[in-house]
Amino acid sequence: MPKNTSVEILGLHLSPRKKGSSRLLLDKFKEGAESKGARFEILSVSDLRIKGCVGCFSCTKDGKCVIKDDDMRVLYEAWEKAERVVVSTSIYFYDMPSQGKAVLDRSQAFWARRYELHQNKEDKPGGRGFLLAVGATKGKELFTPVTLVVKYLFDSLSISKKFPVLAFRGVEGPDKFTSEQLEEVVKAGEEFAG
Repeated sequence: MPKNTSVEILGLHLSPRKKGSSRLLLDKFKEGAESKGARFEILSVSDLRIKGCVGCFSCTKDGKCVIKDDDMRVLYEAWEKAERVVVSTSIYFYDMPSQGKAVLDRSQAFWARRYELHQNKEDKPGGRGFLLAVGATKGKELFTPVTLVVKYLFDSLSISKKFPVLAFRGVEGPDKFTSEQLEEVVKAGEEFAG
């Protein structure tokens, strides 16, 4: 029997709005990726209860977070096996919403594994990341902070720090995207699955 060679992609939706602009982007990206045979799982902060990092540095001793009574374990398990990760976020005050930032702060355990404990020193073979972002304002530096933060999330997950960014300014809701913009996202998903 032939081996299943389809690509597995993890989509991280880091906005609290279940039907907002960033979720639409991720759904369209998924549509494109699945059209090329990829298996695509979405984990959304709107469906998970994530506590913020307490800054105790315990993870630097064993690579594990001391907080056990939330849903972060779901993300940790997904991150363990993920080679391709797409992050989708809306922009609030020039960065991702606080729920998404809590997830990234808790990736400190993976950073500790890589840089304190010297595990996972090499990037995952085939590991790739992608950032989808959307903001209602049009500021020149609107996506600079989130791009930098996601860069170091990918680094912590042993995924290349070089990744494509597809970002949209001046979009004030999911019904404000043009059909051309949404088609661009579908195409990006197709290419990412390749």
